[in-house]
Amino acid sequence: MSRIHESLTELVGHTPLVRLHGIEKAFGLKSHILAKVEYFNPIGSIKDRIVLRIIEDAEREGKISPDKTTLVEYTSGNTGIAVSAIGAMKGYKVQIYLQDGTSHERAQMMRAFGAKVTRISNVPEIQEQLKATNNDFVAATNVLKQHLRDAQKAGEGIFFVDQMLNPLNAQAHHDTTGAELWEDTDGQIAAVVSSVGTGGTIRGVSDYLKEKNPSIKVVAVEPTADDKVLTGIHNFTDVPEERVPINIKSKRELYDEFFIAPSESAIEAARTLAKTDAVLTGFSSGAALWGALQIAKRPEFDGKNIVVIFPDTGLRYLSQNLFE
Repeated sequence: MSRIHESLTELVGHTPLVRLHGIEKAFGLKSHILAKVEYFNPIGSIKDRIVLRIIEDAEREGKISPDKTTLVEYTSGNTGIAVSAIGAMKGYKVQIYLQDGTSHERAQMMRAFGAKVTRISNVPEIQEQLKATNNDFVAATNVLKQHLRDAQKAGEGIFFVDQMLNPLNAQAHHDTTGAELWEDTDGQIAAVVSSVGTGGTIRGVSDYLKEKNPSIKVVAVEPTADDKVLTGIHNFTDVPEERVPINIKSKRELYDEFFIAPSESAIEAARTLAKTDAVLTGFSSGAALWGALQIAKRPEFDGKNIVVIFPDTGLRYLSQNLFE
């Protein structure tokens, strides 16, 4: 049989599940730590899954086509990279609005794929709203997002990927990430740990796994409310209701326990992982690993599998001194 692929889109998903023997030894664990290493997706992160699903569903429904549509997204990085790359594969123009504070190499990657990248601090609507709301950043970005939604509804030739609100975000993880975890472990999962950004990963994975076995423990990991280091993940327990990701807000029972990861603990976990198992990950993966370690020493998990989801590669954070 030919093993020639027609596009990198055919390589999205089916990422490896790897046992972290080095971490287990370093921390004297009796449980088994299994890492879902999502940087094996072709564009390098878990966001390849949701972007491909959203774009291809829109194509099947006749909503978009390369000759008339510009793909647009507001992002802290990985989703924008996936939109830029998959857009390039399919021939779309791409406009990315990039959150301030994200690493330089992320913007470089998007531009390499041909996307137009605008830091949100340079968007006039953002500046005006910041002045009107006494620098309320969330209110300002919501103005930008609503502007994009309005433009899409008005038929201006844009398609707003809108990962925060698009239901296909969680559905993609239900159908692929969750299913792969179940299949790769033959259903032998005691717990799964994930950091929370849009909430799509933990929502989809939890829904799938708990449909199969309601006793599987789902653990969510968030940063502190004032954290400015762990980009890409968000606090959801100590913020106003309007700032809680919709995937968490609409279904709070999807997780059984949560941990608030100090940034220094997440960074140390990522650094340790690189040394013990040669798995190079980013900040959110470090936070998830730290969360997994919090439950891994409990006797109830001795000899059992704890899955931890690593969304991306540490190569996207080298300029932020993650490994200095």
